[in-house]
Amino acid sequence: MNGFLLLRWVLLLALGSMLQACGESQSPFKDRIGQVLPPLVVQDLFNQPAILKPTPGKLLMLNIWATWCGPCRHEMPGMQRFAARLGNDRIELVGLSVDMDEHVVREYLIEHKITFPSYLDRDLSEVTDVLGVRMFPSTFFVTPDGVLVKVIEGWREWDSPELVTEVRALLPPASPK
Repeated sequence: MNGFLLLRWVLLLALGSMLQACGESQSPFKDRIGQVLPPLVVQDLFNQPAILKPTPGKLLMLNIWATWCGPCRHEMPGMQRFAARLGNDRIELVGLSVDMDEHVVREYLIEHKITFPSYLDRDLSEVTDVLGVRMFPSTFFVTPDGVLVKVIEGWREWDSPELVTEVRALLPPASPK
């Protein structure tokens, strides 16, 4: 009987941990807002080394995801619409997958018509050591000069007018034509 109770407590703790990813949580990033993030050393989807850093004049929207993550898959189409709605001239949406197999990532992106660039961090070195990600998906907003201005943990409905307004306020000024 004691073994059953112990197993029950372990399962309840595991369930609680999983549910935390679905809700709002106290973010460890609060102290990092306003700090400069270093460029991230990753791989592209053809196993070539790549450096992720903001593009001059654009807010970097960096989404950390995986093909095996249901909430990640759920939010990707909305995220793509979100970035297009804000304007590709002022925001750059980039995915960083923690999957091991680049073929699985490429197939997923093609099958679901996800067109924003995605990269790999197979060993999670950048995702955990540099970014400190605790759950998937996590989305980082970084100014053109590399300053972290916002982090969203967990999935979101990216079509939400409130979220569009909130992120629009972070966009750099439009370039004169």
